[in-house]
Amino acid sequence: MPLLPVRRETLPSFLSRLAASKGVRTVDFAVDLSAPLKRFLLFEPELVEAVATWTKLSPDMLDELMSWTGVPIGDVRTKFRGESVTSRAVRSPGVRGCPTCLREDALADPKEPLSMMAMRGHWQLREVTVCLEHQRLLVPLWTEDTPTRRYDTQYQLSRILGEILSGNMDGPEITPSAFDMWLDSRLTGEPDPTWLAPHGTAASAAFCRMLGMGLMRRASDAGVEVSERDATAEGFAIIRNGPEAIKRHLVDLSMQAGTGADPVRQALSKVIYALGSHLLDDPSFNFVRETLCDAVLDIWPLAPGESLLGTVVDRRRVHSVVTASAELGITAKRLRPLLVEAGALRLKDPRSDKRATFDAEMFASALKDISLRIADGEMRRALGATRAELAALERAGVIVPCTSLAGARLKWLAADAQALLDELRGFCVHRPSGKRDRGWISVQMAQMRTGVDVRNIIAGIRSRSIPIAQLDPALGYRGFRVPTKAVIAYAKNTETKQLLAKGSSLAEFGRRLGIRDASRMTALIEADELKAEKTTHPVTRREQWRISDARAAAFEKRFLTLSMIQDEFGIPRMAARRLLNEAGVQPYTKDGHDFGGLFLRSEAKGFLKRKSLSSH
Repeated sequence: MPLLPVRRETLPSFLSRLAASKGVRTVDFAVDLSAPLKRFLLFEPELVEAVATWTKLSPDMLDELMSWTGVPIGDVRTKFRGESVTSRAVRSPGVRGCPTCLREDALADPKEPLSMMAMRGHWQLREVTVCLEHQRLLVPLWTEDTPTRRYDTQYQLSRILGEILSGNMDGPEITPSAFDMWLDSRLTGEPDPTWLAPHGTAASAAFCRMLGMGLMRRASDAGVEVSERDATAEGFAIIRNGPEAIKRHLVDLSMQAGTGADPVRQALSKVIYALGSHLLDDPSFNFVRETLCDAVLDIWPLAPGESLLGTVVDRRRVHSVVTASAELGITAKRLRPLLVEAGALRLKDPRSDKRATFDAEMFASALKDISLRIADGEMRRALGATRAELAALERAGVIVPCTSLAGARLKWLAADAQALLDELRGFCVHRPSGKRDRGWISVQMAQMRTGVDVRNIIAGIRSRSIPIAQLDPALGYRGFRVPTKAVIAYAKNTETKQLLAKGSSLAEFGRRLGIRDASRMTALIEADELKAEKTTHPVTRREQWRISDARAAAFEKRFLTLSMIQDEFGIPRMAARRLLNEAGVQPYTKDGHDFGGLFLRSEAKGFLKRKSLSSH
């Protein structure tokens, strides 16, 4: 019976078996056939064809033999199982195999075992570590740098024949992993149900190995023994599910406690090194570069223009406390609590300032807001107010700090100062001159002389019950004057007291809700979502909407605004908006009309309560 290749056999193995069947050395058989063995190992087409002709192999049998062998298609690439791979993926001085398979081959003809023992092509691939047929680990058989001796399998196997037949070389029994099964299926051409389906087999397997080794690095550093095989299976379990699963795992890693080495950088160290060295120009690993670039741009705070895995970053995706600090010119120590308040970072985030990151685009407006904040001294200058006047305006809720953090130095917006000045100028009347102006005093002085607090004086100005004039625009807030008598009259007016006792004006209730746009408040009344009563102000004689305390309570029982969420649950406005979006809680609408930042309490309360508790 003619000698034929066995399943998955390589050409050098088949050539060696042919030589053994003739009782001659492989090197001599090659010369007798047509050329030195060295040329056969270069897989010259005419020599391969000579083997096929001599053994009467069909074209299909020859193609199968060569596909498991791997044929050079350039200086550093080989065609293996229909794919272009780096030659080092299937060519190594260390030769591995399954002694159990070889022993079964030998026992098929005990008189001529060397003519029966075949080397399988899949054993060449580094990530193939187990014989699925016998469920045993592959073992090193020999190591040889010179190809003509390495691939003379008749000679090499003759040296270890006794150990193979005795079973002393058998690999340990092992349960194949999901990766082992996947890789074998890929090599045999079966359909691949994983995300790796369109990508090269060797590159995919190497990606699983390198990522897995990186992921298991910390366990290895801690003294836990980790095998490359187990690490590869770990990498495959994540990679098989695609980019989102890879990114999710790396993000989870980045959130781990500790101020030491970056766990993401540790996990990717092997891949990054390989992609920047021997795999630099390998197109089969482009999908690895693209996948990792997309993943780590959401983790590492890289700025536009920086390079990552050969790709120039076009936009920043994430900031760290350190990079945001440098961009804003605010120390990391002062910035971090402001970022927590804005919802960009968790209160108890264990990461260092260098590693604590947040979405740069989502919190761009928060960073801009922080960059515009000013300290007390600058706010007093912008407002034209003394320390006591600014404090009184803050207590009255007329000027509201941007942060509720105790001890925050940057807490004001100059725009708020300008808005108040512009508003008060809009109410100004012509100020009397000479003796008639003696009763006109500053708002702060009016509070001291009349006992009417700044909140009520400003309310009187806004309702036009208290006239206001401007002494000198250059003085800012200090330049405004109000008549003492008008302040006293406003406070004593019985009708005013009765009116105020009925509840809040529409503007006052809107400010309580955090809604300063009068049209939004009016829209709620028109939509019958807010019950209000139209009354005539006793002093100005102007009609206005008023909301009773009972109706205000009913509204607040049904709805939430971002300001209410901040006051009630302790979750900053911007953080609340992000959390509600993530939870799928949409703003309330009626008949297609959006009231802007209004949420049903029944939809949001439970989620917000859980978030509030988890952050403390």
